[in-house]
Amino acid sequence: MKLDRNLWLLFAVGLTGVVSIQLILPLFPLFLDSHGASEMEISYVISLSSLATTALMIPVGFLMERVGKKRMLLIGLLIWTATPVFMGSAKSWRTVAPLYMFYNLADAFVGPARMTMIAEYATPESQATVFGIMNMDWAVGGIVSPPLSGFLAERSGWHLPFQVAAIAMALALVPALMIKDKKEGGTQEERVSAFNIFRREYLPSISLFFIFSCALSTGQSVVGTMLPIFLKDQMGLPLSSIGLFFTGSSVLSLLTQVPGGWLADRYGRKRVILAFLLPIPLIFSAWAMVNDWVSMLALYSLFAGCLNMMGSASSALLSDSFPSELKGAAFSVRMTGFRLGSSVGPLLGGYLYSSLSPRSPFIAAALLFSIGIPLVYLIKEKPKQSV
Repeated sequence: MKLDRNLWLLFAVGLTGVVSIQLILPLFPLFLDSHGASEMEISYVISLSSLATTALMIPVGFLMERVGKKRMLLIGLLIWTATPVFMGSAKSWRTVAPLYMFYNLADAFVGPARMTMIAEYATPESQATVFGIMNMDWAVGGIVSPPLSGFLAERSGWHLPFQVAAIAMALALVPALMIKDKKEGGTQEERVSAFNIFRREYLPSISLFFIFSCALSTGQSVVGTMLPIFLKDQMGLPLSSIGLFFTGSSVLSLLTQVPGGWLADRYGRKRVILAFLLPIPLIFSAWAMVNDWVSMLALYSLFAGCLNMMGSASSALLSDSFPSELKGAAFSVRMTGFRLGSSVGPLLGGYLYSSLSPRSPFIAAALLFSIGIPLVYLIKEKPKQSV
């Protein structure tokens, strides 16, 4: 399978950019904790930043055909480059909060533009496989960056990881500038067509994708926000070891990205999604009962592997479900659901962790991922293309 030149450039953007993002996101709750924020205050900061991105996601996505996907991509990368410089120098978590909110806004520009570009430059019969290849960047970043971030924070304080993140993101601008937009600008008819995603023939499908993304994102962020705090307070792990915890899980994620996409292209998107979604509630139920971090790492790695095996299939299923002029709008709506879950999940996780028990977020995640199972059955899938 031969990848388009623009896909290789997008992969380079993603790989360099994710190395930067993963220097910040996994250990960000501990960064706030080091500035005196409580569990609930950490949840508030992360939730409010995701809520701001949620509000921006659909309007930005609908402007994509008018402004251009490459321009959207560059705007987001510039935000991700500039903001870490100021976050790393902040003296209190209250100063960090608005900066982190602005930092997250970049995802509203980058996410839909990147996903739409991948769908445009991949052939229909290999689309899930291409999504799997392109999503390997997140796993590679997860292997390299979290332990590096923890090591740098332990040795030199939190300032240095944020500065390194800014430099890495600046490097991502180079391949981004070399990408050629397939459709520059757009006619008035194309701009209006984005709102057709809410017409009667498309509304049931996009609603299912929205709810599905919201449920899974809520479950993921319920655990993701509290996990570093849990490992530090309940397991007594130092920062560098917590970073290695995320690295271990990312190794399996790297190994599962392309096979998940290949299976989806060969055997069908829904079948692959269901096969790897069904074990996740069981994984989180078992996670709530284990008492050592090694077992938790094994379970978390299995969860990450399952999530990545079905991630490419989910993206390809959405791309298959809508015509080309609505793909950008569809990805924006789905990412709005994802971001809404990322807003609700930290609040729910912080409340459960501080009010019930440190293990209760894992049970909540099991229930939330269970909600996604009947939703997948309801989504209509086009017949599998021959390869």
